[in-house]
Amino acid sequence: MIRPTKPVLATVAALAMAVSLSPLAVRTADADISSAEVQLKQQQKSLLDQEAPAGTDITSHRAGMHDAPVMRAAARPDSTRVLAAQATSTGGRWSRLASLPKGFNAYHMIMGPGGKILLIAGSGNNSALFKAGTFKAYIWSPTKGVTKTLNTPTDMFCSGHMLMSNGQGLAAGGTAAYSAWKGSKGLYTFDFSSETFKRQRDMTHGRWYPSLINTASGEALITGGFDENGMNSGTTEVYSPTRQSHHKLSGTRRFPLYPHLFLTAKGRYFYTGEGWANEVRDTVIHQPGIWDPMNGNGFTPIPGLTNADQRGSGASCFVGDVRQQNMMVMGGGWPATASTNIVNLNAAKPSYRPGPNLPSPKAYVSCVNLPDGTLLQTNGGTANNTANASREVSLLKSATATAWTSLNPMPAGEHRLYHSMLFLTDDGNLISMGSNPKGQSRSDSVLRFEPPYQFRGTKPLLRSVPSTLAYGKTYTLGVSADVTSVAIDAPQSPTHSANPNMRYLTLPVKAGRVTMSFTANQFPRGYVRLWAKNRKGAISTAKWTKLK
Repeated sequence: MIRPTKPVLATVAALAMAVSLSPLAVRTADADISSAEVQLKQQQKSLLDQEAPAGTDITSHRAGMHDAPVMRAAARPDSTRVLAAQATSTGGRWSRLASLPKGFNAYHMIMGPGGKILLIAGSGNNSALFKAGTFKAYIWSPTKGVTKTLNTPTDMFCSGHMLMSNGQGLAAGGTAAYSAWKGSKGLYTFDFSSETFKRQRDMTHGRWYPSLINTASGEALITGGFDENGMNSGTTEVYSPTRQSHHKLSGTRRFPLYPHLFLTAKGRYFYTGEGWANEVRDTVIHQPGIWDPMNGNGFTPIPGLTNADQRGSGASCFVGDVRQQNMMVMGGGWPATASTNIVNLNAAKPSYRPGPNLPSPKAYVSCVNLPDGTLLQTNGGTANNTANASREVSLLKSATATAWTSLNPMPAGEHRLYHSMLFLTDDGNLISMGSNPKGQSRSDSVLRFEPPYQFRGTKPLLRSVPSTLAYGKTYTLGVSADVTSVAIDAPQSPTHSANPNMRYLTLPVKAGRVTMSFTANQFPRGYVRLWAKNRKGAISTAKWTKLK
């Protein structure tokens, strides 16, 4: 846990009394508190990934103005074996889509009802744009690319975000200062119909790198990140989309930046031990465990996590049906690790056990639940350098699998490192975009991956679904005769290898009828996607509906 010296606190307190901590005020006062900022920046180091570019961009600055190269030597991550080409029926297929515009720098994504995609850049890790007050967001689609550019009302770079139960996006916090980093108090909703942001009442505290997690009742839990003073926040707030208001919870609990927190079947939250960090030194804030912020703020540690000091910039995902409550952590650094761990949260005394190693060691890795029940991972590398980028892609077929199944690798010459994203679109394909290596040009390419299930013959048809679904009820779906099951997944909203609301389950279909046999804790209220699956394992295009 970072603790400031008394002079730092005094200086920051004086600043807070003199000016509001808006981005403009902080920038104006920077020159007056330079010594305090230097101390604060030093104190933030243990919670920051030192491989990450710090507010500069080689494509936007004069030569010599960009970040220094990475600070550690690392081996190339991939073996020849994991890069071997396969038939599309077993290995899937990669293709390149239209590149993003130069200077795009969007590192945050919210997927809205109907599959509309909002990409948020804010200042995009570019201090010059921050100083100029130039903040952007974009509407983007896999088929058309950028269809609309939006001016965002504040710097949402390094915000937390999610799709709320009412179908609107929520962006909390962002950047109020670049050096040292300070969190914005801004809270904005996004209407996907009008494609506009709306300011809500400011949060109690600023947040830079927070996580936003669904509650069973459809509210948003907001926690973590650097506050308005640049300190690691221990507070938590809850935003209600129905009341359009938020409140602060009692008690404190500190986590690393962008903590990987997931709602569990018992209504509490599991912190996996993953988050954004340089080196894991504070064993308190990185301790995995079950957290109950709504009822007394209790925390029950979960033992057994291996390589606990290398879990910064790794990934966390449920494996398989969320009702089984198998959670995996994978990868991270530094140095980059290939290790994984799995914990069953339904157990009387949950404890991590070693899982199958990734085929390549990697940090900046991302994982996604696929509608066929498998877990796919890709992106990342052994250092934030293009020479150390991993192109390896693989599937885990179940929580009991003893090895990953390799797929066709990412195209040669591509890299997905810091600020990369991976998400699943309604057509059942994956999109991989973004890469911000240190001291090198970022990537503007967009890659599409078609998983093997896209090559299993004729796709099943999901013609219609009810506009709303209730827990425990049975419904008739408009499906083709070959459909044997449907999958449900949560809307995607990834950033920095974190996607804390992602989950999946599968339900049997008999004579076109399906029963919603799960609870709000297992799958929170709000918008979801349904996918039909046939006997051959082919997947339909998704349709959206709402759990109420």
